Amino acid sequence: MKSMKFALLFISVLLLSSCKDSGYQKPNISGAMGEVLVVMDDKWRNGPEGEALEGVLKQEMMGLPQAEPLFDVSIAPHWAFEGSMRTFRNLVIVNIDPDIEKEGVRFFNESSWAKGQIMIHINAKTPEAFMSILDKEEVRILSYILKAERQRSLSYYTKYVAGELNENINKKWDINIVIPNIFSVKSDKNDFTWISHETPLLSQGMMIYSFDYVGDGTFSREYLLNKRDSVLMHNVPGPSDGSYMSTEHMIPITYKLFENNGHQVVELRGLWKVVGDMMGGPFVMHVHYDKANNRVVVTDGYVYLPNEPKKRNYIWQLESLFYSLSFSSEADETK
Repeated sequence: MKSMKFALLFISVLLLSSCKDSGYQKPNISGAMGEVLVVMDDKWRNGPEGEALEGVLKQEMMGLPQAEPLFDVSIAPHWAFEGSMRTFRNLVIVNIDPDIEKEGVRFFNESSWAKGQIMIHINAKTPEAFMSILDKEEVRILSYILKAERQRSLSYYTKYVAGELNENINKKWDINIVIPNIFSVKSDKNDFTWISHETPLLSQGMMIYSFDYVGDGTFSREYLLNKRDSVLMHNVPGPSDGSYMSTEHMIPITYKLFENNGHQVVELRGLWKVVGDMMGGPFVMHVHYDKANNRVVVTDGYVYLPNEPKKRNYIWQLESLFYSLSFSSEADETK
């Protein structure tokens, strides 16, 4: 009897071990960059609740030459949410029901359905409560999805780093940043580096330059834009004689101050133009404060895609690289 019990126990252990070793492999996410699937019953989708949520997710992205929504949104009712829909990259699941136990927004950076998927639950007892929650949590919802898209993009580029070019840039500017192998050098001077990814239809460029930090005024919008225009005028010529890249000041330029990788960053976002020629497009610029060396390092990216109105994702791709920038002094402080 004892031997039989031991044999059954041994077989059970083997079976459990086998199941564990052959563990379920989650599929990859589906959907393109910037796409969001909302799961929301038709009762609410076709009313002011659905209209309000779509208005938040599809609001116009700032700093683009043509109107583009922040996210491309699809909506499905709960009863249809199955199969491949469950692997969608960005999910917003809405539950409006008087039986809801806890109202509010819950954020999930991993789910059981797909690798790299993020999910947001918005739970409310009444439509009025849903509208109040959405208004209160709008910024957090948008920021969460944007951060996920940046991290996915950066994770992809990190697999294809431009070896020697990446090392040279990091050494020259005393920074740590991811430069993917699709980029090549257009110009490299003592105080200015210009790299780009070129195809017959697209130009994605990144410029790196630095200057002294001279106090709080260094981070003012006016100071940074004047500095940008001066640097570009001397370093980024246009296709015609005497032409050069500059900032389009007739269109609003957004300004944001935040912290990333342990240092302060100013983000400027708007349009660039070529003085003396007919060229232009969107730019995004991060000004990184290197406190240990009393300087700022600028990563300045642009997109030129004249025959295609959709430029949002190309700007996001550049941004994801900017978010990877850190200084050696920051790494030392965390040890």
